[in-house]
Amino acid sequence: MEKNTKECPNCKKKTSNNSKSCSSCGLNLDSDENYMRAKEETDNGNDSFLSELNKIAGGSGKVELRLRDLVVNVFKKHTPEERENTFICGTAKTSPKEGEICSKWPKPWLFSRVFFLFAITFAGLVALLKIFENILAYPGIIFIGALIIPFSLLIFFWEVNAPRNINIFDVVKIFFFGGVFSLLITMILSRVVYVRNVDYIGAIMIGIIEESAKFIVVAYFLKGSKEKYILNGLLLGAAVGAGFAVFETAGYAFAYGFQIPTMMRIIYTRGILAFGGHIVWAAMYGAALVMVKEDNRLKFKYITNIKFLKYFIIAVALHAVWDMPISNTSNLPIIQGILTIIAWIVILILISTGLKQISSLSYSNRV
Repeated sequence: MEKNTKECPNCKKKTSNNSKSCSSCGLNLDSDENYMRAKEETDNGNDSFLSELNKIAGGSGKVELRLRDLVVNVFKKHTPEERENTFICGTAKTSPKEGEICSKWPKPWLFSRVFFLFAITFAGLVALLKIFENILAYPGIIFIGALIIPFSLLIFFWEVNAPRNINIFDVVKIFFFGGVFSLLITMILSRVVYVRNVDYIGAIMIGIIEESAKFIVVAYFLKGSKEKYILNGLLLGAAVGAGFAVFETAGYAFAYGFQIPTMMRIIYTRGILAFGGHIVWAAMYGAALVMVKEDNRLKFKYITNIKFLKYFIIAVALHAVWDMPISNTSNLPIIQGILTIIAWIVILILISTGLKQISSLSYSNRV
C-alpha cells in the first residue's frame, strides 16, 4: 500500500491519508475506523428478531442485517465531505465494480437530514399561512407536506442500495416520471374496471388496479440487464411508489380547497401512514422481480414466476385490507399500523436477502 494512502476497513478501498471519509462507501474514517475494527469479528448480531429474518432471507452471503444498522449513523455528526461522497454515488466514475462492492453496507443516515430539511420548510410555510394569513403559502404546504415522508423514505432506500450503481438524478427522475405515469395507468385501468363503492370487493379491486399500474411502471424501469441486484429493485420500486404517494396525497389535499383544518389533517395522516403504504408495497415487487430475473432482460416468464407472484400478491393483499371498511372503535388507524409492521417485516427480509446477494457476489469475485 502506498504511504500516502490508507485502506477503508469497511470496503477495503484505498483512500488518501488526509481524507476524513471513504470515497467509495462514505464511511467516516476518523470516528468509525477503530470502532469497526474492534467490532468486525466480535459483533455477531444478537438481535434475535433480525436473526430470524436473516434465516428466512437465506442466501450464502455472510452479511447479517441488524435493526440498529438502520439508525446507528443517524445520531452521529457527519461532515460535508461525507454528504458529498454520498450524493455522488452511482455515477460512471464512482460506481464500484462487482468485485469491489462493499461486503458491509454503509448504514443510512442522510434520509434523516432530508426529513428535517423538509420538516423545517413545512413548518415555515405553515407559519406563513396561520400567523401571517398569507395564502401564497398554500400550494407549498400541500406539496412539501405531501413530500416529507415519501421522499425521505426514498432517500433511505437509496442509501440501502449497497451496490451504489444508481445515481440520485436517476432516482429523482423515476420518482417524478414513475409517479405520474403510474397514476395515468391507474386512471386508464379504472375506466376499464369501474369500482362503484369502496366496500370489501371494491377495496380488493382498488388494490389490484393500483398495484398493477405501479408494477407496469416498475417493470419498465427494471426491464434491462443492468439492474440485477435485489436492492436495485427495492430502490426503483420505492421510487415509483413514492411518486405515486406524493401526487395522490397532494391531490387529496387540494380537493378540499381552502378548508385548512381538513387539508392539514389529510397531510398529517397520509404522511404518517406513508411508512406502510405505496412506497413499501412497490418496493416489495420491485425487489422480487429482480430476484427472479437476475441479470437477464425482463421476460414474461419472470412475471409468472411463483417467487415474484408471492410478493406481488402480498402487496395487493396489504393494499386491499388497508382500504377495507373494517370497523374500528378507536380513532387511531390500528389496522393500518398492523399492516405497516407486516410490510416492514417483508421489507427487512428483502433487504437482508439483497445484502446477502451482494456479499456472495463480492466473495465469488475475489476468489
